[in-house]
Amino acid sequence: MIKKDNTAVLPNKWFEKRRDFFVRKAIEEFFLLHSSFQDIYEIYAECRNPYQGGCSDFFDNEPGDKWAETWDLMTLMVGSENNKGPLWRLKDLCHLVWPEDKQEQDGGGSLVDWLIGSIFHEAMKLKENMYLLNRYGPAVCKMKEQSIDIPVSPMSIHSSVPKLESMIDVQGMIKRAAADVVRQMEQVAFLFNHACYMLRVMMPQMAGNMLVVRLLIEREKLVSRLWGEQLEDIFRDMYYGDEAEGFCLAGRSYLNGQWFPQALKVYKRALAANPTCDEAITRMVQLQQIVSENKELLGVV
Repeated sequence: MIKKDNTAVLPNKWFEKRRDFFVRKAIEEFFLLHSSFQDIYEIYAECRNPYQGGCSDFFDNEPGDKWAETWDLMTLMVGSENNKGPLWRLKDLCHLVWPEDKQEQDGGGSLVDWLIGSIFHEAMKLKENMYLLNRYGPAVCKMKEQSIDIPVSPMSIHSSVPKLESMIDVQGMIKRAAADVVRQMEQVAFLFNHACYMLRVMMPQMAGNMLVVRLLIEREKLVSRLWGEQLEDIFRDMYYGDEAEGFCLAGRSYLNGQWFPQALKVYKRALAANPTCDEAITRMVQLQQIVSENKELLGVV
């Protein structure tokens, strides 16, 4: 009798039990990464703005410090096989959270996984082209004003072999790389924005994930920056118009972990959203007493 091999099943069971944690981690990593890319894009936009001066046109000028800084930041974001950057790690994590064989069950997650993968591969090409510009661009710019001195032999004077400058359009190659950088940077920004929008659309599906709800509260400023919405509006969408439920769910999660001051804060916000919320009223009384009696133990001033 042949025994069934369960070695591939066990890791899946372990992962599924902790899936809420990994979903939260993927979303948080995306928030941080998207915010970092926006900072990179601002540097890039400044370089491309002709009114800022300096390195506004890398077709005619040597790449300046800002181009070098942009390339360094993109390199850190992507990383390498031996030292994976945050974008590389996020791509791998998304493959685990939203695997290809679960597309029918979670179409939105599969689309996010595809978008993150597309961002990664586009960023890899962008990084290589930026390296080309930073490494060889300055030399090409200098070549414009200098003639290429190639030793000439008596035989080569009458040779039919074409001259080097007519064979290799080095400046044209650099210009094409520069054009690719512009296209790829805009494409990465486009894909980031689409992934960000898709995650927002998926929030009602994650209404039962306490860790995601806590993430939205703990990263409230970043969430507001990326989605342009107040937390109350997001919870109203997630909980059928009852934003207090989002704060209460987070409060229960904090209580389970005995994070009493944090639980008290979110229950206060639940009460502010809905003054008649029974859970918030009851928990507020309990938590105020706990926090008051254990200020030193809880580190509350």
